[in-house]
Formats: sequence, structure tokens, C-alpha cells
Amino acid sequence: MNYEIKWANLNKKLRQSAEGSNGLASALFELENHQRKAGFIKDDLKKIKRIVFQDPNNKLYSLRAQINPKRAKRHDGSGNLAVTSKHPSINEGCFLCRENIKWQQEERQIGFEINCGISDYIAFMNPFPLLPNHVVIASPAHRTQELRLFEDNEQNQDLALVLSDLCELANRLPNYIGFYNGVGAGASIPNHCHFQFFQRIPDLPQFPLEERGYSDIDLDTATTFVTDYPIRVFRWMGELSEVVARATAWITDFVKTSKFERQQLTANFIATSSTNSETITLYFVPRHRLKQFWNGNAGIVGGLEILGEIVLASDEECDLVKQDIMNFEFIERALSRISMPFSNH
Repeated sequence: MNYEIKWANLNKKLRQSAEGSNGLASALFELENHQRKAGFIKDDLKKIKRIVFQDPNNKLYSLRAQINPKRAKRHDGSGNLAVTSKHPSINEGCFLCRENIKWQQEERQIGFEINCGISDYIAFMNPFPLLPNHVVIASPAHRTQELRLFEDNEQNQDLALVLSDLCELANRLPNYIGFYNGVGAGASIPNHCHFQFFQRIPDLPQFPLEERGYSDIDLDTATTFVTDYPIRVFRWMGELSEVVARATAWITDFVKTSKFERQQLTANFIATSSTNSETITLYFVPRHRLKQFWNGNAGIVGGLEILGEIVLASDEECDLVKQDIMNFEFIERALSRISMPFSNH
């Protein structure tokens, strides 16, 4: 069957699933099943090992490590990556461009077209997932992950729109958590705008970041900051439009008053919704572009690491567990390497 026909037929089926009681989540689970049967998803997560390290000074707090060797293969894609005259590379072979995906993945990969307010996206399953139903929600067009907030360019993303779309997707996916990794802040495909979402796991439904306490920093915008955590994190909670408006205003002012040149700055944004989708929680993590890694020049810190779960993929990283080097204090020190100083001036 023609690839475009297969794409259209699956999307019709997924749209019907999304109209059911479980909404978008039902469609994404059906997409995951399809992509697993098609051979695109390369990991069923059964061999992933997750280790929880308790804070020796406070048993209510923890950090954790995920041993996931297959993640080391993610930059190789999941199909036939050979560039031929018959299948020329577009946008340097970008893995999120539909024109490339058809030949890269030998017609196995199909995405689900999603409308989100004024924006359109395509949901693709991650072939080397971190957690269940790990989905990449990408712009149909090849446009940068860079934010206009940090670099003036009409091609760059608008902060308010990014936050609005991230929170709207989180609102439609209760029991998931999603994030936007900025350029230099964990974005492995920085030239193509995208979010990542995955489902929480029943055994560990709450991430270490969510265990921590918060203190007020700006009552006018209801901005709070996490206390006693190795990374500087700010948080907003409430109704979707209010959260987006307050966060956009506060983050814009934060960048304007920063002691760093704004071109040096980047960020992670994380969003989740309550079970009844009435409350959105949005996190902002300011980052410096020169501080991307927790392990020297390796170990990128993105949304999952910010949440308190560090991913060990390479042999060298996995050996840290075998040699009993990995513990709560190790992860705490590792994450603190990418944190911005608390004072903004």
C-alpha cells in the first residue's frame, strides 16, 4: 500500500480514538502499538533498570538513575539511514522531517497529526523510549527549537506560544509529563521544534523534583521556586491561561535583568496537569549554554534529568553503578553542575 495512503488511514483511525473518553492518550497508545508492530520502536522498556537513591538526610527526598543502554543508539535513528540519489537528504537528514522519515525508516514510521490551538503538530513515537508511551510532538515544518527570547530572529519560537502549546498538550494528557528542551539545554534535534511527553509509571508516579518544597519569590505573578534541590527551578500552578500569562511575563523580565548576555541563556520548560485537568503545573529552568552536561562532555541534561532521573546509556555511565560510585550525593553533584546561580544580578 502507498505510504501516504497508510499515513491517511492510520490518522483517520487515531482521530476516532482521540474522540473517545480517554482523548489524545488513547490515540497515542494506539499509535504506539502500531509502531511497535511495524518494527519502528526498538525497546519495550523491559530491560530498563531504575534505581532510587534516598537522601541520607531526609527520607522524603530522593534522586534516581535509569540504566538504559539502548538509548546510546538513538542518534543512529531506527531505519535505513543511507543517503542515495533516489532518496536525497532534506534539512541535513533531520529525523523529524516527514520528507526524510519515509525513506529513513523504510516507510515504517507514521505520525499522528494534532491540532493545538493555532498550531499544528505531528506526534511520533520515540524508537528508544525513556518511559511508557514516549512521544515526540514535532512541528510539521522544519523550524528551529531556538526561542526569540534569547535570539532576535523571526524564525525563532515565541515564548508565549511555546508555553501555551506545551501546557495545552499537558492539559490533554493527564498522567503524562512533558517538556521543551531549549537549544543547549538537552535538545538533541535543535533545528526542529518539538516537545516530548511520556506517561508516568505506576510504581514511581511522582518525580524527585515534585517531592520538594517551594517558597514564594513573586506574589504578583504567583511565582515560586524549589527549595533544597541541586538545580534552580521556578514553578507556576493554576488555570492554563493564567499560568502561561504569569510565566511569560516573569520569564521575560528574568532574562532582561539577567547578569548574563541573553544569547548565553537557554531553558527547559516542563508541564503536567492534575488528573482532572483543572490545574496546570509549569516549571522553568534557566540554563547557561556552556553547561549542558552532568558528566564532563557527556551526559546531556534534559527534561527527565531536571525531574531528578539521570539516564545512564553508555558503558562508562553504566559502570558507575557497577562500581558503586553512583549514589544520591553523586547525582546531586552532577545536576548541580548545570544549575544557574540563584542571584540574577
